[in-house]
Amino acid sequence: MKSTEKPTYQDLEKLIKEFKLENKLSQNEDSFNILLKASEDMITIHKPNGEYLYYNGPKCYTVSPEDIVGKMPNDLFDKEVSDTLLNAFKKVKKTGESETVEIFFDCFGEKKWFSEYIYPIKNTNGKIIKMVKVCRDIHKRKVAEQEIENQNNVLVENQKKLDSQYKKLYELNTILNQTQRLAQIGSWTFDFPSQKIEWSDETFLIWGLDSKKGSPEYDTLVKLVHPDDFKLFNSSYYKAVNFGIPYDIEFRIHLPTDEQKTLRTICQPALGEGGKVIGLMGANQDITSQKTFEKAQIKHQKLKAIGEMSSSIAHDFNNSLQQMIGNLDVIKLQNDFSSSTLERLIDIESIIDDVADRVSGLQKFGDTEHDEKNAKLIDFNKLIKDSLRQSRPLWKDDMEKEGLKISVITDFEDIPKISCNRGELKLVIYNLIKNSVEAMPKGGELIIRTGIKAKNIYATFTDTGIGMNEETKSKIFQPFYSTKGFKLGRGLGMSGVYSTLKKYKGDIVVKSSELTKGTSIEIVFPIVEQDEIKVTDKNEQENKASFSVLWVDDDTIITENIGELVGLMGHKCTIANSGKEALDYLNKNICDIVFTDIGMPEMNGWELAETIRNNFGDKIKIVIVSGWGVDEKTKEDHAIDFVLQKPFTVEKLEKLFQQI
Repeated sequence: MKSTEKPTYQDLEKLIKEFKLENKLSQNEDSFNILLKASEDMITIHKPNGEYLYYNGPKCYTVSPEDIVGKMPNDLFDKEVSDTLLNAFKKVKKTGESETVEIFFDCFGEKKWFSEYIYPIKNTNGKIIKMVKVCRDIHKRKVAEQEIENQNNVLVENQKKLDSQYKKLYELNTILNQTQRLAQIGSWTFDFPSQKIEWSDETFLIWGLDSKKGSPEYDTLVKLVHPDDFKLFNSSYYKAVNFGIPYDIEFRIHLPTDEQKTLRTICQPALGEGGKVIGLMGANQDITSQKTFEKAQIKHQKLKAIGEMSSSIAHDFNNSLQQMIGNLDVIKLQNDFSSSTLERLIDIESIIDDVADRVSGLQKFGDTEHDEKNAKLIDFNKLIKDSLRQSRPLWKDDMEKEGLKISVITDFEDIPKISCNRGELKLVIYNLIKNSVEAMPKGGELIIRTGIKAKNIYATFTDTGIGMNEETKSKIFQPFYSTKGFKLGRGLGMSGVYSTLKKYKGDIVVKSSELTKGTSIEIVFPIVEQDEIKVTDKNEQENKASFSVLWVDDDTIITENIGELVGLMGHKCTIANSGKEALDYLNKNICDIVFTDIGMPEMNGWELAETIRNNFGDKIKIVIVSGWGVDEKTKEDHAIDFVLQKPFTVEKLEKLFQQI
């Protein structure tokens, strides 16, 4: 080994073994000293208790052997370092084996990391007589190791951060896919340089395509676009690709499953240097349900507007009908007409009553809460007879003017009354008669039968007209379906018949129909329990109560008729044409009943009723008279005793007086 080479721990151990005997060591002292001085390591020899016996004094250290020999580790170093060395000596002495420790300490003016290798020297009896310690400077290695450890820690932390970012990215991607699925919005990108197209999972679902086959080409997509929307779709894409013009369009597609969807597509071009388009990014949204909802909303708004308009018109109609029926009742009470004139007056009253029922139906258009509130027990046979008599111009007079004839034959069995709204049912019968007449433009025969079968009341309308084909039979009860053209029909008559019958738990069917041979249509109603008819005793009629009545309405035509009518019914009636006038009267006179209209200037009917309640308590009965519908809750909220719906007959008014 050359003197300039740094000996390893193995070299030193071998050398120590060669000189472990004291006499041998002294014989080779010169050679040993040369070797120790050539070493850059600090080599010391110690007694078994740790006392320094020898120090080689390398040039890299500034202390001499005289500074060390004869001293203990605790004489030279701080407690932590000296305790470490002494403990190591004790362990070597106890085990007889070498020991290595690493210490960071100030070694004679320089704080570094050192490796302390301690090897025992034994005599021929195996007793440890000395210990050799090699102190090697490992500071650079430790610093390098620490740096490597720091770098490893940084790498570990970076890896953790990267893993965390990947995890967050995965979670975000999962959330994005879920969000897109919930919103039915899919994203897509198209990179021009790489010609790479990327679709999200939801985009594939929206277009009904398989994601396993990859993103489709443009030619594949345009084949799915509805022909009527192809021009919009294609031109928008062309402008985005060639001119960088973004677009936001709606179009329809036909999926491979034949399902049709409406999509909204938003596209934003990506621009590079010089404003050149280098790619597209966008989103697709399935708005099929939204479009369906929008159509339903538009329809709903239209129906609501029609309902509000119908209700307003109905109110005005009811006021006019009330004037008509009021005059008619006054005339009827005079009792100086012939039987034929009285019959015609009764007919007029019946027609007005039918119109009132139809107006009431118009007023409640779209209101399902009170659909059946005007249902009554009706003599079905009598109603058909009345309808035939009132529709006589349709099937007799007009036909005879043309030199044609329609024979009407009736065959009515004795049947129970049915529960329905009279005006609505009369409209049903009118439409059935009208349809039969229009099916016989050259005349013919209409047979109407009623009876009972299978716990139902039925009526059949059979004509000898042109009949119907299978398509017409299957669609006759659908709204807006008509074979007559716009001039004769709107396709709502039979649809309305169907709806009315269903509302009152009835039904309608085409029993038979054959081209050129006629049609037979049957309507049925369930048999209902018949209420007992209360017969009023003649003495009770003669001894009925007479009331002091105040009638309040700003329409003078109505009040003039009402005053005369109530007087003829045996009651005292005073008229007031405003709320203020009514209160002035009540403060000076005794009154049993106040009838008041709702819509009046200055003080309306509700305000008048409230003032009467505050001033007179329950002494005066209050009746609201209105062309509007008044529900039970409104009646209770305003402390109203009764509601009299316009138009009303003398019979309805008499019935109300009997309840007071």
